[in-house]
Amino acid sequence: MAVDVVQRSIVGALSCQKDSYLKTLETEVISCEEYTQPRDDRKSKSKEPVHASNVQSDKGTAATRTWMIEFADSILFPEGGGQFTDHGLITPLGVEKPVEIPIKNIQRHGLRCVHSSPAPLEVGTRVRQTVNYSRRWDLMQQHTGQHLLSAIMDSMDLPTLGWSMGQPGEMNYVELPRKPTEEEFSNIQLRCNSTVRENLPITVETPKGKQSSSLPKDYNGEEGVIRFIKIGELDYNACCGTHLKQTSHIGVVLLHHTQSIRGTNCRLFFTAGDRAVKLATSSINGLRDIGISLSTSASPKDIAESVQKINDQVSEGRKKEKRMATELAKYQAQQIKKLLQSSLGAFLHRPDDGVDFVNHVLIELDDTLKQDGVIMICTGDVKSTGTILVQGREDLVSSLSAKVKEIVKAAKGGGKGRKWQGKVTEWGRGEVEGLESAVDEL
Repeated sequence: MAVDVVQRSIVGALSCQKDSYLKTLETEVISCEEYTQPRDDRKSKSKEPVHASNVQSDKGTAATRTWMIEFADSILFPEGGGQFTDHGLITPLGVEKPVEIPIKNIQRHGLRCVHSSPAPLEVGTRVRQTVNYSRRWDLMQQHTGQHLLSAIMDSMDLPTLGWSMGQPGEMNYVELPRKPTEEEFSNIQLRCNSTVRENLPITVETPKGKQSSSLPKDYNGEEGVIRFIKIGELDYNACCGTHLKQTSHIGVVLLHHTQSIRGTNCRLFFTAGDRAVKLATSSINGLRDIGISLSTSASPKDIAESVQKINDQVSEGRKKEKRMATELAKYQAQQIKKLLQSSLGAFLHRPDDGVDFVNHVLIELDDTLKQDGVIMICTGDVKSTGTILVQGREDLVSSLSAKVKEIVKAAKGGGKGRKWQGKVTEWGRGEVEGLESAVDEL
């Protein structure tokens, strides 16, 4: 059983929350238990340590074993408040050749901060915690940027209904009750970055007796610490996350695009700080590459004009293709009509055309197919998908549809009377030729 040997700092009063710019901390192991997943609930999302004495369990191989370690304090932030867990290293102190232990998952269990470790540590071991500060800085820029963005939009009748932080390198989004107008979109970004330049102080307050409706159900507000993040006189909101100390450290707030969801609701995508600069740089490089392929400059205006010209050319090309397909269908129909004057059946195979072309041919053959005779039209080629249509005199349709099932292994279809239609999931070698022979033998 784990026994506390020193006073435990609770979540809400961890060193990472008191000073989010702190990079290292010396502390002590106060508990270490191997995590064991219950055999009867392997899909459980519970992150609490489970004692092997209470349930049948699997501990897995040495490479996959995990220990749940608590320290007297931590500069590694446990996931919560919309912010991802920190990453960092644990270095045992007082040993000759200490081995650094990578930590990539820290979770809050009630008021406790629990670190998932690939290696155990004895209770009482002194350690040095080192946070992956570049990751921490990025997460703080996104989180504080979101607080600022939401505060600005609140004053514009655009309340934040929820938000999601993107993984490092990805965009974040806030959910709004409606889509901002183009004017609002531009104004939001201008006001955010103006406030960044004002360099407002960002402070943390923990007023006694003040509660928050946004607390997690398993967080004891009476015994815990409720933190409020204050941005100058602009914003005051409860939050457990790590935050910057001044708005200038956000760097920049960039709005990207919107996405409509759930009726009138809208997701507004954004990035902040170094992440925003990296995404903007990536976009600029992408525009440059597109400009080179289009033989134009990297100017968004020039690229947009070039893309529009290509769209116009493609549209015109599709119109010409449609006209040519119609003319070809008429020609093929005339050939079939001539053939049916001297034989019972006609066969047509178009490897590169689809259902639209077949329908054009059938429209042209409408009167002919009401008379005696039968036509078989196939599309697709070897090792590709396709269609088969048989239409005409009822007895001939019945005979040829039976032949289709014998010759084409991957054909499925049905019909009755004067029409049978099917699909081919993959043509085999010689199958098209086999169908043509079947028609010739009528």
